[in-house]
Parts: sequence; structure tokens; C-alpha cells
Amino acid sequence: MAGLHDARLLPQIPTCNVWLSAFGMYVLRLRSFNALEQELRVGKRWEAWVGSRKPSADTIGRVFAKMSPDELRQMLVAIQRSAWRRKAIHLRPGESYRVVAVDGHEIGASRARCCPECLVREVKLGDETVLEYYHRIVVAQWVGVIPPAILDLERISPKEGEVSAARRLLERVLRQHSRLIDVISADALYLEAPFLKQVLDAGKHAVIVMKQERRELYQDAERLRSLIEPQVLAAGPRTTRLWDIPNLSSFTTLDRPVRVVWAQEQTHKRKIVGGKARDVLEEKTWIWVTDLPSAIVPATKIQRWGHDRWDLENRGFNELTTLWHMDHYFIHDTTAIETLLLTLALAFVTTYLFYGRNLKASARRYLTRLALAARLVDDLTLLRGASVWPALQRSG
Repeated sequence: MAGLHDARLLPQIPTCNVWLSAFGMYVLRLRSFNALEQELRVGKRWEAWVGSRKPSADTIGRVFAKMSPDELRQMLVAIQRSAWRRKAIHLRPGESYRVVAVDGHEIGASRARCCPECLVREVKLGDETVLEYYHRIVVAQWVGVIPPAILDLERISPKEGEVSAARRLLERVLRQHSRLIDVISADALYLEAPFLKQVLDAGKHAVIVMKQERRELYQDAERLRSLIEPQVLAAGPRTTRLWDIPNLSSFTTLDRPVRVVWAQEQTHKRKIVGGKARDVLEEKTWIWVTDLPSAIVPATKIQRWGHDRWDLENRGFNELTTLWHMDHYFIHDTTAIETLLLTLALAFVTTYLFYGRNLKASARRYLTRLALAARLVDDLTLLRGASVWPALQRSG
């Protein structure tokens, strides 16, 4: 934290104090800068965390708009490397590959406020068409691991596509975490030769969803599937018919053969419809394209990695949006949006690590991670201004 700076010429409140205030806002699940300011105004409480010089809501927004995202990225990288080294972030038992999912996410939307970097779309409201302004980001997150840490994020500019921003993100992530990444997983949007070449040229592997039926690769895989006996797997309520089709050269723009794993899944579910329980059979088809050969990685593992990508939705976007206010515009400034989201990523991984590694099993038995935020508020009250940083020399 001592290395954090901002572009203010004569700062009266240290950048560290301001950043810790916003970090605490996320950890305690507060909803806005104004709610944070009300907490900061309570005497003998937040001094234990941020020091005696406490910022206002306006100061927090102004400072985050002048901070460097790269400094926060360096902090995030340092924490994650340390967590992997200490085995605080760990794979599922028997797994040896580290899989990173890449996907886009929309941050907020407004029909009134906008900035030059806003994306714009038309929305129908009855007979009227109005403009809606929003931002999108691309996020890279480890999947199939505990905790599901976010590596980095990249904002999508108005005149570029999601894949272009993802390639910038991928270049940075592979440089910062090269030894901690083995496989890149992504949705069908990313099934493009430039993206795949970037992954493969970096010495990594790819598992990408394929949906476009007009693709020559899709049509060849569908024809060959009829000539191959599927592998039938039963796991609980789900039965899978799995086809493994190697060495397809139909992806002509990639200039190298690929492998297609085709899965037809049938899942028996019990649903309540009209107050009555009914047995429902759900059928889904999944197709993945990968460069990994069958002799090294079986089709069942490709299927599992493909489904692990939903960690980015379930344990990533959904949780961060619902419980951490990820989609809220604390301040409508592109730099502030980026620095605040990186601060959120830091708060997410550190509180997850604290909950899983520092608390005893008996303490976690009836304590959710959401309830932990309320316990931390109690801790600030009990400290009554005593610093939680006894070993650090902090200004303010």
C-alpha cells in the first residue's frame, strides 16, 4: 500500500488512507461512497483502519480517478502469487492444469449520464426509442479452484469488440502469471484464429465453445460424429454421450489441426410446477474445440473444464454483482471504474482467503462470508481507534 500514488499535486490525505477506505467499503459490503462517508464520520471506529485523516465521498471519487490501475494490478499479482506459493489457492484433488476463463461483463447502464468512453445502444420503450449508455469489461478468472480469484480485467472501448479487449488482457495476464496458467477457456465468441494463435504461441492450451453451425469445422465434426461410437457416461442424474473427434483440419485460418469434443447431456431434474412436483428431462448439447490431444487429456476432462467456465458467471459475476455491488457506478469516470474494480478484486480474494484459511472450521460452520462483513464492523467498533497496523509506519 505504501507504493500507491495518485496525480494530486498537494495531497492532504495520503493515497493509502483513501484506498483503504474504499477497500473497507467493499469488505463491509457498503453500497456507496455516501454510505462509506457516514461510517467514516463515526468517531473512534475507522481510525483503526484508515488512520486519523479520513476522506470524504468526493475525495474518494477524485483520488480513484487519478490513481494508476497498474499499481493496483501489481498489488493483485503479488497477493495471488503469494497465495499460490503458500497453497492458499488450490486446485481440486487430482487436478494438475490451471484453467483461466475469459469472458465479458456489462458494468452499469444509464439513460441519462454518459462519458466519451461509454458504449451506446438503442432501447425500445413502448413506441419510443431511447439511447442507453453503459460500459463493458473483459475479466480473466481462475476456475475450478478455491478461491475463484480474479487475475485481471480490461475495459472495452467504444470502437472495438470484446475479443480485441480480451487479447490486450490476455497479453498482460500471460506476462504476469505465465507459470500459473495452463489452459484458457472461453465462450464461442472467442473462437477466432488470432485469439487462438495468441494462446497457442504463448505455449498455453485452449478450450473454446463452438456454436456456429455454418462453420466448416462444425459441419465436419457433425459428419464424423455419425461414424464414431460415443462414450456413454452416467454420473448421478446426468447421462452424457461423448464424442471425441481428433485431428480436424477444417479450421483453415488457424493453420493447425484441432480436436472437437461433442457432448450430449441428459439430466433428470425434479421441479415444482403449479405446486406439484414433476420429473423433467433436460437435454443440452455442448461442443468444445481444443488443441490438447486425447492421449494427454481425456474428453471427460475437457467437458469438466468447459463447465467450469460457469464459475466466472456463478462464483464471479453473479456474486460480485449481487453481494458486492460490482455494477454500481460509484463515480462515472473510466479510470475510477477500473481502479475501483481492481480494488474489488483485491477485497474479494483477500476476504475469501481470510474466511477459508484464517478462521477455524468451528467458526465457519454457521458463519457465511456475507455475515463475516457484519462481524468485521463489530471488530472496528471494539478496537475503539487502536491501530490494526502496529508493525507499519503509516502517515496520517
